[in-house]
Amino acid sequence: MARFVQNIYQMMKTLLFAAIALISLNANASESTRIANAIQSANTNELVQMFNSSIELVTPASSGVNTKEQAKIVLDNFFKNHPPIKATVTHETNGTTNSMIVISLITKNGTFRISVSGTYKAGTFLINEFKIS
Repeated sequence: MARFVQNIYQMMKTLLFAAIALISLNANASESTRIANAIQSANTNELVQMFNSSIELVTPASSGVNTKEQAKIVLDNFFKNHPPIKATVTHETNGTTNSMIVISLITKNGTFRISVSGTYKAGTFLINEFKIS
């Protein structure tokens, strides 16, 4: 009987661990989807909410470390010159504290590769680097 209870306990621990892992993966996946959707709709307000207080931003026209407000202006200008058609997450690596997302962006004026890297602080994903090439 004790062995049976021990087996049940071990099984429940394994199921709980698997459920937590799936929830964690879903949370990370939802961040990449949220970023891709904001890019596809050229929603810089949504993107800026995910930026850290300063961000390394690289576009075909500029590069440097920017405040959120400066980054919004640069991205507004990029999207004005390159209206998005479709943004697709092509690669994603998730760690416990860091993540990297690669997005393929098709615009009216060409295709771009966007790499986004960020960190998790207090359960919130903050973008530190946003590179468009």
